[in-house]
Amino acid sequence: MSFRTSLILFVIFMLFGTGAYFAVQNGWYPIALVNFDILTKKSVEKDSAAAFRYFQNALLASGSDPRQLEKPESRKEIRRAVLDKLIVDSLIYQELQSKFPNEFRDIAEKNINQFVQNNNNVEQGAKLLYGLEWPDFKERILLPQAYREILEGRMFLNNENFSDWLVQKRGLARVIIFTPDLQWEDNGVKLR
Repeated sequence: MSFRTSLILFVIFMLFGTGAYFAVQNGWYPIALVNFDILTKKSVEKDSAAAFRYFQNALLASGSDPRQLEKPESRKEIRRAVLDKLIVDSLIYQELQSKFPNEFRDIAEKNINQFVQNNNNVEQGAKLLYGLEWPDFKERILLPQAYREILEGRMFLNNENFSDWLVQKRGLARVIIFTPDLQWEDNGVKLR
């Protein structure tokens, strides 16, 4: 092997290593695969933080002590529930992509825009309740809910049951979870 080839390989390995380091530092690595759809650590962390903030506000509003969420068991349960929801969102998105590839995004955007026009404090409410800026709130909360409503509506028109479909899809899903404290078992995310 010549010096030039060795140098090129060294530079390639260094670039790859540096890129992998920054990917891990920023959470841009898979925490789960759902039928080859990647769920990243960053998305799970963002959604977990939003859920944590939401539950804190709900406990405050009900007069309960929000410090009970600080327990490690509570944080693990929130993370488990968030990953389970992200898996369901992925299954719904995959189904819409296969059945209605061109139209569901436009319908979801139209529904969200109509919702925002009818509720003028949505952006402020998202910030207060979830701790999310508007683009993140739209992407993490509103779009998955709009996709779910679209699929439920289409299934209703075809006399199909969404709950039965979801149970079946969860059973057929190929889910691999790469974190040691969670696992896919009995068609759901469970704590180890």
